[in-house]
Formats: sequence, structure tokens, C-alpha cells
Amino acid sequence: MSFDQSRYHEDGPLTTLLQRELSMLGPILDGVFGVWGLHVRPHTHAPSALPPHLLSAMVELTQTPNGSLIGHTRCEPQSLPFASESFKLVIAQHVLEQCAEGDEVAAEIARVLAPEGVALFFGFNPVSLWRPWLARRAPRDLRFRAAGGWRDVLIRSRLDVLQIRYSGLWSPWAISAGKREDAAAPAWTRSFGRFGGSWLLLARKRRSALTPLRLAAVRSDLKLKPSLVPGARRECA
Repeated sequence: MSFDQSRYHEDGPLTTLLQRELSMLGPILDGVFGVWGLHVRPHTHAPSALPPHLLSAMVELTQTPNGSLIGHTRCEPQSLPFASESFKLVIAQHVLEQCAEGDEVAAEIARVLAPEGVALFFGFNPVSLWRPWLARRAPRDLRFRAAGGWRDVLIRSRLDVLQIRYSGLWSPWAISAGKREDAAAPAWTRSFGRFGGSWLLLARKRRSALTPLRLAAVRSDLKLKPSLVPGARRECA
């Protein structure tokens, strides 16, 4: 059986996995306040609807087969055309593993994230059965990497990784193409914790530490003969 690799994100099991990733963000987004957010999707056919959130506006970018980003603007993922510390929320869904410069992309996301802002990174779990399934369908090689490996990258980019979560079916063959996951399905068809189809890294940007100002040397004449500042008056009883 042949697959249309340009439309592999529309395959039933993968659509279900991506939708489940976005739906699990509801409790997280409830705690993020601000004006601007950034959502980077893995493909034009990938689900885009986010749970309700408290941000005023969301910038959407989508990764193309050649690796560049399109949407509200056109750019490269390692060179985002946004001012530093612009976004209170960044969602990068399966973007790092599609870029040869994944470390640079992570650093760029950290740059545009505001202090105390939240960054959410999704990736495919390399120890799940999604790896061979994706290897047959993806139009190019995906750089599968465990969540722990990306955690070290984010820490070097001055992001604090608060939590690692796993989501999705442990096997794409546990669901028929084009059907949504059934909550009443047998337990073995659902996620097995760390063997789930994808991982989520929840990170927060550290607030920049203030640099203490060097105190000016105390003048010896003021130290020995203190006087009132100009305009001050001493009142006598």
C-alpha cells in the first residue's frame, strides 16, 4: 500500500494524537495571562484549535515540508522576526524534531519568550511504536529524541523545565484510521505512561536577575560635615 507523504498529517491515528496533545493543554492555559501567544504547528493539515485561553491574541505559524514557517509571517524557525521577550506563551508542536538546527530553534524560542512566560514543547516518543509508523509515512527523516535530551537543551537556553508529561496512544495501530479515540476502549489500547505516543515539556523562562548598582564612594567632606540638601530648612522652637 502506498502513502501520500505530503498528507501524512491527515492520517487518522496521527490526527487523533495531535488533537489529544492540544486538548491536554486546557489546565495549563488557564494559568497563563498576557497579550501575545505563539503557536507553531507541525503541518498545514495538523489540528489547530486550542482550548480556551486568557491571551488576547495568538500568532500562528505552520512548518512547511522544507522546514520554513508560514502563517502570520514567513520566516525560518531559528530566526523568528519577533522582538525579544514578546510572548507569554509559546507552543511548539513537533517542531524541534523536524529541524536540523533543533538546538538553535530552542534557543530562539527562549529568546522571544517573556520572563515568567510558559513554553510547551511536544515531540514524538522514540520508545513508542509511533517511531516505525512515522518512518514509513513522514516525507523526511524525523530526529527522534527523548524528552530528557531536550530538557538539557532547554536548560542551556535559560529555561526551567518544570514537568515532563506523556500523552497519546502507545501504538498507532490501536485505533482505526479516521476514527476518534474511544474512552471505553480496552485499557491496552490507551496510553501506557512513558510509552505514550508523544511527550510534553513544560518550561518557564527565568526572570532576569537584577544587576546591583555599584554604590558611589562616600565623600569624606560629607561624612565629616553633613549638611542639609538645598532647599531644606531647620525649624527652631
